[in-house]
Amino acid sequence: MAASANKLYSDLAIVVKVGTDLNGKDILKKSTLGKIALTAADQDVYDVVKGIELVLNSPLSEIQKIDHNTIVNA
Repeated sequence: MAASANKLYSDLAIVVKVGTDLNGKDILKKSTLGKIALTAADQDVYDVVKGIELVLNSPLSEIQKIDHNTIVNA
């Protein structure tokens, strides 16, 4: 039997650059928004985050969509 994953929910994490340390390395801050719609298309998520970026005081570094699944043996 093959195992399969059942998607439970997705979280959205927005990573922004808030500065640099003494060695010139980026200092990043991550904010997580919970349980975005399972049906949200990747492009839609990207577009929303790019809109949010307009009101942030820091440049966007990364967009993470984190899927949570259960794995069952089908």
